Amino acid sequence: MNASILRVLVVVLVTFLVGTAAAVTIETVPVGNLGNAPDTRYEIPGSGNVAYTYNISKYEVTAGQYTTFLNAVAATDTFGLYNTNMWSDGYGCKIERSGTPDSYVYSVASEYANRPVNYVSYWDACRFTNWLHNGQPTGAQGAGTTETGAYTLNGYNGVDGRTINRNADWKWAVTSGDLAVTHISW
Repeated sequence: MNASILRVLVVVLVTFLVGTAAAVTIETVPVGNLGNAPDTRYEIPGSGNVAYTYNISKYEVTAGQYTTFLNAVAATDTFGLYNTNMWSDGYGCKIERSGTPDSYVYSVASEYANRPVNYVSYWDACRFTNWLHNGQPTGAQGAGTTETGAYTLNGYNGVDGRTINRNADWKWAVTSGDLAVTHISW
C-alpha cells in the first residue's frame, strides 16, 4: 500500500477515534406501587406518595461517567462543574483536570472509575441531568448541552434562593421532593 494512502487512513482512523466518546449508560430499575401511602414518619407529611411509575438508577453516578460528561462539555468550565477537591482531597473521587481554559481535559484514576462521584453540587447534578436529557452532546456549556433540558438553568446556580422546577418533558431528574430518589441517584 502506498505510504501516503496509509498515512491518510491512519489520520482518518485517529480522528474518528478521538472524536468518539463512549456514551454514558445509566442502568435503571422500575419503581411501581402507584398510589402508595405517603410516609408519615417525618416532619413533612405526605412525602413519598408518587402518582406515576418511573425508573430509578440502579447505581450512583460514577466518577468515570462524570469524567465523560466533563470531557464532553467542560473544555472551558463555565459553570464550575469540576471541583478541585475531586482530585486533591483524600476523599475525592480522583478526577483530575489538566490543560488550560478552552482546552481542559479530564481523567479519572482507573481504580476510582466505577466508584461514586463526589464534590458535585445540586446545580452540577442538574447540568449532568440536562446533558443526559439532551442526548449527551459535546460542546460548550449552554443551551442544548447543560443549561436546558430537564431543567432551565441558563447560568443559574442557586445563589439568590430561587428554586427551579423540572420541565414538563423531562427524561431524567435529580433527587427532590416526593420523588425521594428519582431517575438519577447521587
